[in-house]
Amino acid sequence: MGKKVVSLPIELVLEIFSHVPTRQLCKFMTLSKTFDYEIRKIFIARFNSIFWNSHRRLLVLMTRYLLDFVPVHNVFDLTFSRFDTSTLMATFYLDPSQPSNTVGPNHSKLWGLKLRGDGILRDNMLNEPLMYTNWDCPTETHDSRIYVFDSETDKEHPFLKSFFVTRGQLKVPTGECGKTNGLWESSIMGKNKHKSSQAKFVGKNELKEDGSNLQTVLGMLNEVNIKATMLLASIEEQTKDRCIGGIRFLVLEGGEEFLKRKKCCTIS
Repeated sequence: MGKKVVSLPIELVLEIFSHVPTRQLCKFMTLSKTFDYEIRKIFIARFNSIFWNSHRRLLVLMTRYLLDFVPVHNVFDLTFSRFDTSTLMATFYLDPSQPSNTVGPNHSKLWGLKLRGDGILRDNMLNEPLMYTNWDCPTETHDSRIYVFDSETDKEHPFLKSFFVTRGQLKVPTGECGKTNGLWESSIMGKNKHKSSQAKFVGKNELKEDGSNLQTVLGMLNEVNIKATMLLASIEEQTKDRCIGGIRFLVLEGGEEFLKRKKCCTIS
């Protein structure tokens, strides 16, 4: 006799799903419209419980290479703006009122960024504009890396862990983008054959007049639109960036003294 198949009540299945990690839960969305609808509700509840908190931030590292080997880094701290529950896409934006080189709603002073390896990034640390000249190519490629972090801490713990979300090549215009009033968009694409967008970047370039023949264009990253499930998976799995030069954690003022005392720094 064949094995008897026992169907579980949908309520029990959904209760089980509520305890399944986000990355695995995504695979069940294609089973039926009912599962898709109910799983989306789970994702929405998870996202709201985590990101309706001004301390939950997005960190973006954009790196371009001058003369093919000199890296220039720009890092942006973005705060949550809105969540589209129909597409499960979350939008984070750069708050123009945030003081330079400060992190989070409490405006904690940033000392530097500890990178994987021995590096510490202290140039163009946070929310500084991208700078281009009329010598640059019309479009430049930036190696872009996205992280999530929690800015809530105290003076006794001047370190903020970052969790890696995704990376990709971003093509950014270097001109003033006159036809679009300076605005530009560029996306990090997925690796599947359909190449759906994993994250869309929106920025604005402005021409800086200095009276010389050398024109300077300043570019700012305004917002990032990204899949909420990627953010949830990164936090649940506490994903670390394995790439040399990737960001491990943010060092606030006072943290540099700890780094000086400890050759091998362990952040708990």
